[in-house]
Amino acid sequence: MVFSRQLIRQKLSFGALYVINFAFSFHFFFTIYFNSTFLEERGVEQSLVGLIYIIGSFLSIFGLYFAPRLFSLIGNYFSILLFALIEGLAFLGLYAITDTFATISFFLIYSVMYPLIVVSLDIFLENCTKIEKNTGSIRGIFLTTTNIALIVAPLIAGFVLDSYGFESIYLVAALLLVPIMFLVSMILKNFEDPVYEKLRILPAIKELHQRSDMRNILILHLLLRFFFTFMVIYTPIYLHTQIGFTFSQIGMLSAIMLIPFALFEYPLGKIADTFFGEKEILFLGFLLMIVATSTLSFITSASFMLWAVILFLTRTGASAVEIMTESYFFKHIDGDDADNISVFRIMRPLGYIVGPAVGTAFLFFFDFQYIFLVIGIILLPSLLLTPRLKDSK
Repeated sequence: MVFSRQLIRQKLSFGALYVINFAFSFHFFFTIYFNSTFLEERGVEQSLVGLIYIIGSFLSIFGLYFAPRLFSLIGNYFSILLFALIEGLAFLGLYAITDTFATISFFLIYSVMYPLIVVSLDIFLENCTKIEKNTGSIRGIFLTTTNIALIVAPLIAGFVLDSYGFESIYLVAALLLVPIMFLVSMILKNFEDPVYEKLRILPAIKELHQRSDMRNILILHLLLRFFFTFMVIYTPIYLHTQIGFTFSQIGMLSAIMLIPFALFEYPLGKIADTFFGEKEILFLGFLLMIVATSTLSFITSASFMLWAVILFLTRTGASAVEIMTESYFFKHIDGDDADNISVFRIMRPLGYIVGPAVGTAFLFFFDFQYIFLVIGIILLPSLLLTPRLKDSK
């Protein structure tokens, strides 16, 4: 009977986190595929859009460095509410103030807050995960809720944008945080914080670097984040300015290409837990990403169906890579490892530094069309690193 009650409470905890994660993800993805074009509309030159992302990523890393101290000071519950409040105010600023400098400033604030929210959610989830062998399944469901939002949000945002203009999507995103904060305040207020380890970024990196499997999985996760960065920043601009798709069409393409994240991550996580482990699926995922992404550079027609199919294939590979890197990493750490979680999450803003830096340099010297081929080439080392992992099965 006690076991039954504990099991019910655990399932309720996971269910609550899945709902909150979906809500935060929907809010975040409502604008993500339109941010780069929005910055252009507000007066930032196309070649300099990447620079804004780079600055935001440096600030994100700075924020992630100090996050464990804040968690220790006020707790994870109050921290996530604070992050959400600041992000909401930044979105209201993007909606209401059209000055270019103000737009960049609010965008940078928003760039810092979301990675902190992700780390906070990771801590909630990891402290509910008691059995490491189930990590792939649990992470698979968690990422699936994220990716359902990833499919639906850009689709709706594209139609809102075409009907009411850029500012409207930032107002909607800000208003979405109101019920989200209410959910957090009702569901997570009794969370018992673990003892957070003081983040020592260099020792943490050194420790992970000395463990070859963890070093390689971090590099592979960084390559994935690099891919995401490139595609998020440059694909909408390319589709709109070079191919000629409308924003509603871009929203539909985004929804179609992101379906693999919702379809495949949970079953792949389950397969990795039960049958193969992560290594084999990880290799095939990267191979598909490289081939499909490189192919985009050679598509010059405005065929909606063709673009939808190839973009779908790029994300099929990426969905496999995402759940495998997440599962592999979190099988090797505990919920109170705030430093290691922060290092792992630093890969996202680090990707937003490396990606835009490469993209900005590329656009100064080469034609926009071949930017996807560059991504494919940069992903090639993954095919050498993945076989070196020690499989978890």
